[in-house]
Amino acid sequence: MERLSGMDAWQLYQETRLQVGNGVAVAVVDRTALTTSLYDHVVTTLASRIHLVPAYRKVLYSPWFNPDRPMLASVAEVDVAEHVTTVPMPSPGGLAGVERVLARVRATHLDPTKPLWHTYVIDDGATAPGNGDRYDDEYGYVITVVHHMLVDGESAMETTGYMLMPGDLSSLPARFPPQESTFPDRPSAILADAARRKAQRLRRLPALIALSRRTLRAERDTKHLQVKAPRTVFNCTLSGTSTTALATLPLDDLRRVGEHFDVTINHILLSCVAAALRRALQERGATVSAPLVAAVPYAMRDADSSDYITEGVGTTTVLRVNLNDDIADPVERLQAIADHARAVKEVKERRGVNLFRQWNEYAPGRLVTALFRLIERFGLAERISWPCNVIVSNASGFVADDPTFLNLPAPRFYPAGPLYHGMGPSVLAITWMNNLCLSMTADRRHVADAAALTAVIDEEFATLVARTGSAAAG
Repeated sequence: MERLSGMDAWQLYQETRLQVGNGVAVAVVDRTALTTSLYDHVVTTLASRIHLVPAYRKVLYSPWFNPDRPMLASVAEVDVAEHVTTVPMPSPGGLAGVERVLARVRATHLDPTKPLWHTYVIDDGATAPGNGDRYDDEYGYVITVVHHMLVDGESAMETTGYMLMPGDLSSLPARFPPQESTFPDRPSAILADAARRKAQRLRRLPALIALSRRTLRAERDTKHLQVKAPRTVFNCTLSGTSTTALATLPLDDLRRVGEHFDVTINHILLSCVAAALRRALQERGATVSAPLVAAVPYAMRDADSSDYITEGVGTTTVLRVNLNDDIADPVERLQAIADHARAVKEVKERRGVNLFRQWNEYAPGRLVTALFRLIERFGLAERISWPCNVIVSNASGFVADDPTFLNLPAPRFYPAGPLYHGMGPSVLAITWMNNLCLSMTADRRHVADAAALTAVIDEEFATLVARTGSAAAG
């Protein structure tokens, strides 16, 4: 038995009927070598690896007498076939069809009585006449859905890593949660663990309050870097219908732009997203009072965490970056974004304190859930001042010349994230096979078609690439 951390429990507390905390990924796989269905291959391969992925063997557990955060209980066996579903390919097929499936399954709640993951197989191939069971279609698509409380940051990379490892992994020893983080599933042990944790949090509370005061006082010196997100049509209550688009940017061109203008891939992505959102607002005739703000998850791997009051909260924080979308020139906007992002990153690294994650250890679950349900039921998101207009996350990539997913060549891999009331669209990206693969997910109230946003991202990026040539020529 394991107790959820405050941050993991937060992912559960904030779930409502329309706000679903699923992490999603789409793998495009080359299935030409298969002599069976893609579904059968996925089930068989997953079954041979599930012993390596503890997150796939955990069930949510919170009995009536539990006075603390929910727990995760490990199960001895998992019926993998119950967690894999074949989905017909919608029209028009290909990635466009996959985007339609992705928009639907992303917002589908997982069954809380079972391990919180599911895999969808999209394979519209038909057997070729006279070719036995061999399928003609070259590519198939595998969508993995895992609850965000199980895979966040580095744990997501670890879980995905076992799906990417080639070869037969069935003989590898099973992996289990660290013994020091578990306790017996007896009621007495559950109550004892809850009492110990509550007492520990109570003892640490004065120190956390003092740390919070010091941190907030220190922020006065960097007040000029703080940005406030304007209220826009993106900061709305979710409707329950969403749209997703997938896009790919060549890594060589990204590096070329980055080296030429002395910026990072993150800065380029943010600038392209800024242009897309600005265009969407203009087409709706909407005006904003200030530049848009992006929430950018960032792992402070080198930050000093000696002042942390609570353990196990991680060093991932969120940068609030000025998108400078009021600057029309693409290069000037890119450089302005880079300047602000570097400045706020340097402040976060120097301070090394993540108050949000530490205070999450004290979050009252029922109150948080009630708050989000209230926002949803009465459409209150439009009346609240939110910290951002869009979420943009560029995850660490996997270095491999010929990556595989479940033992199949995988030329493309797209991550996708959840949508939250009031927080705007979600953009997730990952480096994959010399490309930056990204997804744009938006509620239908944000934009009618996410593909319109990725089209502007492509257009803006092409402009930046072209400007490297014109600048060099000048």
